[in-house]
Amino acid sequence: MELDFVRGIAIIAVMGFHFHWVDTGYWLISMIQYPLNHFGREGVNLFFTLSGFLVGGLLLRQYAETGNVDARRFIVRRIFKIWPASYALILFHVLAGRHPINTFLWQNLTHLQNYFGTSIAQTWSLAVEEHFYLFLPVLLLLLARFRARANTILWVVGAICAAVLVARSEVVIHGDLMAAFFYTQYRMDSLLYGVILAVFYYMKPDAYKRFAQQQGVLVALVLALVAWLVLGTQHVALDESIGYTIQGIGYVALIVLVLEYSATIRDSLVFRVIAWIGVYSYGIYLWHSLALAPGEILMRKTAALGVSPLIAWALVVAAQFAIAIGLGFVTSRAIEFPFLRLRDALFPVRPMVMEAPTVVVKGDAATEGEVSAIGPIGGVGGQT
Repeated sequence: MELDFVRGIAIIAVMGFHFHWVDTGYWLISMIQYPLNHFGREGVNLFFTLSGFLVGGLLLRQYAETGNVDARRFIVRRIFKIWPASYALILFHVLAGRHPINTFLWQNLTHLQNYFGTSIAQTWSLAVEEHFYLFLPVLLLLLARFRARANTILWVVGAICAAVLVARSEVVIHGDLMAAFFYTQYRMDSLLYGVILAVFYYMKPDAYKRFAQQQGVLVALVLALVAWLVLGTQHVALDESIGYTIQGIGYVALIVLVLEYSATIRDSLVFRVIAWIGVYSYGIYLWHSLALAPGEILMRKTAALGVSPLIAWALVVAAQFAIAIGLGFVTSRAIEFPFLRLRDALFPVRPMVMEAPTVVVKGDAATEGEVSAIGPIGGVGGQT
């Protein structure tokens, strides 16, 4: 439930960024909608880091127990998770004729839409994640050949993050902001920060516990993240270079904070509603753009009828969110979830036995208690 809450925050930010908004002239309304219609790109970065943590955790648990990963099984399970819902969206757009086929079809079918563009604009980030799903198991297979322990994995992944930051900064300096934003090789670090967290969570629980117990540090990192979102993201070149690194670190702190310190608010209505939205975040992500046209029509109708800006604002916002969330709910129930059940029937998760005090991955840093079955403090849940 905790990570569904994080998913919910991310998808609400993405929706708010894409939706139409009525200018009311009220400062309070402007303050309310500011984080919604300004931080959609940052919501994508949050999705990236969370995916790195969750998906990386699937592989790292297996690696910690066996010293290897079943890359083929992992990729097949990812295909069942991602492709059916994605291809249903593509088929809808082919049949609906809302976009010329050559503006989206081959790009999405080849999973290269972040390089060659797509008129189904939101799917660019899906391509980055799919490339990550291939990259991470290959990396772990290579590390397994050298029987790499947790510390080595951290150094390697950290070095890759540093290299990505340098490469992204280089293209930003040369003015290629499009590449810095869309291309996988410049965005991979946002996912890898989540992988680093997963290494600690599953392979170095004592270190994770020490970090998680620093509540003040976590809060300070999240506050620094908020300050950057408000002030730093206005400078696009700066944000697309060091900004993504700042966001990745801040999102790691946010994930830990929600995992370990949200118990007092988990029963609140707001938390439960946002977490419920998070359960259907993939379906909402795919289909939310269909709410834009009704929102635009409603804006024109309310303006023509002389509806007050405040009421029009509420109607337009509510309509777009209702349509997007409704579409996400229906398509998740009709497509995504049945294929997940089929996946689990055909390719079930192999049971992990991680309570043993020692690990198979050898090295002088492997010590008793290095691996935990469910994590040292909190549990990780959610559809993966």
